[in-house]
Amino acid sequence: MDLLNQLVSLLSSPIGLVLSLTGLYLALEATQLRPRLRWFLLSLCGFVATLAKHQSEWVIEPPDLAFPLQQLRETGRPLTLALIMLVLINIFITRQTNWRQHIFPKPIFFLVAVQAVIVLKTLSSGSLNFAVLTIAIYSAIVAMMVLGPSRWLQDERNFVLSIWSIAMVGILFALANLYQATIDIYPITFVHGWFLGTTGNPHHAAVLIVVTLPCFLFLFSYETQRQWLRWVWLGCFALAMIGLLLTASRTGLVMAAAALVAFYWRQGGQLMRLGFAAAILLTLVFSLTDLTTADIAGVFANTTNKLETADNTRSVVFQGYWSSFLSYPIFGAPLTSDRLMFGESSWLGVAGSLGLAGLIPMILFGFSTILMLFRLNHITTIYPQSALLCRTVIAGLVALLLGGSTEAFLLGNLSFPVLALFLYLSMGNFLIEIADYRQRQHFLDPYPGHSYPEVSYPNIDSV
Repeated sequence: MDLLNQLVSLLSSPIGLVLSLTGLYLALEATQLRPRLRWFLLSLCGFVATLAKHQSEWVIEPPDLAFPLQQLRETGRPLTLALIMLVLINIFITRQTNWRQHIFPKPIFFLVAVQAVIVLKTLSSGSLNFAVLTIAIYSAIVAMMVLGPSRWLQDERNFVLSIWSIAMVGILFALANLYQATIDIYPITFVHGWFLGTTGNPHHAAVLIVVTLPCFLFLFSYETQRQWLRWVWLGCFALAMIGLLLTASRTGLVMAAAALVAFYWRQGGQLMRLGFAAAILLTLVFSLTDLTTADIAGVFANTTNKLETADNTRSVVFQGYWSSFLSYPIFGAPLTSDRLMFGESSWLGVAGSLGLAGLIPMILFGFSTILMLFRLNHITTIYPQSALLCRTVIAGLVALLLGGSTEAFLLGNLSFPVLALFLYLSMGNFLIEIADYRQRQHFLDPYPGHSYPEVSYPNIDSV
């Protein structure tokens, strides 16, 4: 129950009181008439969920960050929980008009089933307190994402804001680390010179960055009226790519490549133009600063050395998971501590630790998500006006599915990748429901007997 004790301590402290009052103000003011506020509240929750300490057998306590980042990182998990509670408060006090019938994406159901197996195994041979806490936290997260963002997705405006909310996590992350770098860059690069930022390790930073890339690309392509804002989003994308390279995460680079290919599928010319514009922007940035070629080369030296090595740092873990699955195929290897710990792979981690009891719903999660990807790709061909929206969701989900094969973030709870995954799945579910309605709108009322006193169907011609 350390997390609950930390939450109580945080809320009773002066900084916690200030944060609580600020968050409560946002929760009360974030209504249907001011949707950007509630999406920003979700962005704050996502950013705070990324705050973590790097700890290993060689690093017991990482270097301190600058004020107030150090204080925020110390209370990252309880603060995330507090923000989830604020979003839930907003959901329950705000009247939400709703024309949709399917706000619970099927892949989330299968992930919940995996978590249920984790809880049951923890209850049987682990910590009762940890199992109960997991149930409470995961239930709150699912309730927040399904009753909140998934239900907020009623029209194109809120769809754009959902993408904007993910992008804002990337912007908050960039601002926090640029602020830290101006004071002391060492605390965010002390792990072999790789960039980990305010996250727990460079791989976590890489996943965070990759998840935001499709959103920056969407906003760059979607914004057609204000050219200056297009350059802002392009600059955010270029800065994110620099940060990704500095993490030296090969998993992150593979995820980013997959996301770019998925986003620009059949639009190779746009990808070339994007690269050209980003190169011009970076050239201007470097020319207006005191950075020299030697400085730039030094910054990327550690990254280059890491990427050039062919060391396979995951094969031993993969083999261990596979051996556990072969030895204990039904319920996985016996639990030897108070909780289950996963590393390196979501899929093999489930196989080795939970056996078929967890692997079957995990496979169903992957299968249902892939079906969603095919549905979205089909929508891009029959409704070209929806192509940009669908390609953004496809890019985000492809990156997360691919990254989950070599990192265990799909099995987390209070983490940004899980929140982003749920949000991408909710966006995909919304687009599919819109397409289904569009196909039937000229023939019959898709929801007979249902009244819509204050809301009409969205302008589907633009979605």
